[in-house]
Amino acid sequence: MALIRLWLFMLAVQLAFYVALRLYVRSRKVERLENRWDARHPDQAGNSAARRAFIAKSMRGFNRTLRARLTLLVFVLPTAAVLTIIILVNWR
Repeated sequence: MALIRLWLFMLAVQLAFYVALRLYVRSRKVERLENRWDARHPDQAGNSAARRAFIAKSMRGFNRTLRARLTLLVFVLPTAAVLTIIILVNWR
């Protein structure tokens, strides 16, 4: 029963951290795209329909990028570490 509670607590913490990390990574990508737009179109700097369309088009494939997929390691690495520690401690 204690192992299930540990797993549920870890899952909740990992999910919160994953959401925060995912939002951070997406916001950094959007910021880079906004800066690129402003550098290429200095006369259209600021929030415009063309800029929003450029960012939306550029972000369309973001979920398939390596950087976006690496955020899933938030679930894998801590779970593997805790599982390894449990196995090593209980090994006889």
